[in-house]
Amino acid sequence: MKMRNAGPALLALGLSGCLQGVLPNAAERAVYGLPEAAPMQATQRWSTPLQLEPLQTLPPRDGDDVLVLRTDGEFRVLPAVRWSAPLPVLMQELLARQIELSGLAPVVARGATLAAPLRLQAELHAFELREQGTELGARASLSLSLLCARDGRLLARSEAITVESAPVPKPPAQALAAVRQSAALLARQATLWLARADVSGCPD
Repeated sequence: MKMRNAGPALLALGLSGCLQGVLPNAAERAVYGLPEAAPMQATQRWSTPLQLEPLQTLPPRDGDDVLVLRTDGEFRVLPAVRWSAPLPVLMQELLARQIELSGLAPVVARGATLAAPLRLQAELHAFELREQGTELGARASLSLSLLCARDGRLLARSEAITVESAPVPKPPAQALAAVRQSAALLARQATLWLARADVSGCPD
């Protein structure tokens, strides 16, 4: 996955490997999105549309800060960068696009835009960088529940699907690339899990 090039403007901010608890002004923060979904093929194809509900998570993962979890349990932010939208919104779109590209469902609706027979609920448990000595490792984790909209019956529920990166040096550019790639891998793993679900008991 290619990371957007922040160019000289990001370098001019004088970023170092240290983390800070006080955010720069919004105008000084470089803005990043998550990677594009990559083509993949699901092991089956449904004839039934899917409705992906808004991702659920707890603060501070519900904002646009790029988070760092210190070894003492304190959340801080990666300096001078932020996400282009609240993280649950970005992750919902990435997951929806990954499912679409897999060909698993004929339609993937976001939110409540379509009364689809199948509903997918997702809860984000982790999406941050974590201190590992002098380095940072990315961790992303979510769980999924697939329901039949007609009667609210639970068709499948996943354990936590978790992706972790190898540790990288603390400079923000490398750390940001690691957490963005973790998002892409998480969306792929979630789609592979979903493709194994049996939806035959939920009529169109």
